[in-house]
Amino acid sequence: MPENHWSRRDFLKLTGAAACTAVLPACAHNMKTAEAELGEMPVAEAWSPHAASAWIPRGEHANAYNVFKKTIEASTDFSWLSKGDSVLIKLALNSGNPFPATSDPWALAFLIRLLQEKGAGRITAGDSSGVESVHWSKENRKGSSRECCKQAGLFDVIEQNKVDAVFFEEKGYDSFMPIYPAGSHHWKEPLWVTSAVNETDHIIYLARVSSHILGDITSGMKIGVGFLREDSRKAFHQGGESFYAMYEEINQIPAISSKLRLAVSSGRKVLSTFGPDNGHVTEPGQGFIISSENLFAHEALAYAWLLYNREFETGFFDVGVTGRLTKIRSFINKGFVWHTWEDAGFHQTPKIPLFIAGNMYAHPSMMNFMKRKGGRPANIEWEQVNAPAGSEMMTDYIKGKIATIA
Repeated sequence: MPENHWSRRDFLKLTGAAACTAVLPACAHNMKTAEAELGEMPVAEAWSPHAASAWIPRGEHANAYNVFKKTIEASTDFSWLSKGDSVLIKLALNSGNPFPATSDPWALAFLIRLLQEKGAGRITAGDSSGVESVHWSKENRKGSSRECCKQAGLFDVIEQNKVDAVFFEEKGYDSFMPIYPAGSHHWKEPLWVTSAVNETDHIIYLARVSSHILGDITSGMKIGVGFLREDSRKAFHQGGESFYAMYEEINQIPAISSKLRLAVSSGRKVLSTFGPDNGHVTEPGQGFIISSENLFAHEALAYAWLLYNREFETGFFDVGVTGRLTKIRSFINKGFVWHTWEDAGFHQTPKIPLFIAGNMYAHPSMMNFMKRKGGRPANIEWEQVNAPAGSEMMTDYIKGKIATIA
């Protein structure tokens, strides 16, 4: 462990209590309420989702196709893919900022190559960028997901590999379909979903591992937001405490869930603070790639990797004032807390509460998933294609985190 990180953590210990008391009020009541709910969560004995991962030394990714391929093959047997089938690669393209604010061009190139080797027919890749980058209505459109894709370095990969780009707003406002998620959900109105989901045989999420100022994490579960028209995006952003459940439920829309085969994340770099578009970028000596047919297992590994990068790759002075307060608060509480923007000293308070993570098992999106499954998984089967060179600390850390779930 680099010495400077230990000194920063020591500094955090010395200053945390005073800063926390002075700036952010305690939320012990909310913590106790949530912990009680977690303690009552039963175990769904028949549910043991599987995920595969691999470690790629920093700077060696360009020559790591075989490792990438083995990781994907360890997570799926491709029995769902028949020769000539079409595949939509759903990118994470909230902005035009480069990876890890958006999908990793390296992972996109390797994923396309693998799908072509497996016999896929038409491959498309794309998304619709966030409202900060692309604002559009029936009458007007400002900004362009296509331009964001070019700025992020993903469009060149699409063109060079001779696949098709798709940007959902370009299909037109009326091309979106009103659909509800399957089963019980928190949506009061239908979600308007791009018709692109009906124009492919299979969907693969190509996510990144990133902090999110409202959701705490954005990876596999939240990537489905890009399928929505702007009015539906606004609806879940105004959902209050249902915000987390509502974005998780996008993946339960039948037109998506019936075709979603795989979630893949590149954690070669991690946006460890703020997010989803800006923040402190870490690049560990060992990069981490994740693949799973199960969104929950994928999210568990991604979340553990995000927390590792916050704790060991992000120093106290790397995160800015608000980030330091978050680290102080998390350290003092040794768990998770709810608070609002107003608690943090902001005068204009949006309707969405902030979630500060410590125990990832308690994250509302994951809780919502588990409730639908009838409880916690009996086990998360984590298959490692290789081991990180020179240290077991990272694998031990991730094992410890996912053990809080299963």
